Amino acid sequence: MLKFERHNITMDSETWKILEELKRIQNKSISEIIREAIKELLKNHKYNKVYFKLMANTPFCDEEENEELTKILDLLNEDDLKIVDEYELHR
Repeated sequence: MLKFERHNITMDSETWKILEELKRIQNKSISEIIREAIKELLKNHKYNKVYFKLMANTPFCDEEENEELTKILDLLNEDDLKIVDEYELHR
């Protein structure tokens, strides 16, 4: 289930008027229209949805954890970076 947060955004008046008209025509909230537009943008530009979902839901690590992870990543060699399996995620 989606967790909703309240945020303020600033945009030009022309874009806002378009959103208000889309709200009226589609009988949806402006928030829902924006969410759907973002999903389409990710799909059309073939962005990795998993990456963005992880970025949206994964907490930042502190400096100590960041250093530890960086050290581990620095130790990786070419063999460690080879793709050995691929999985396709379905919803």
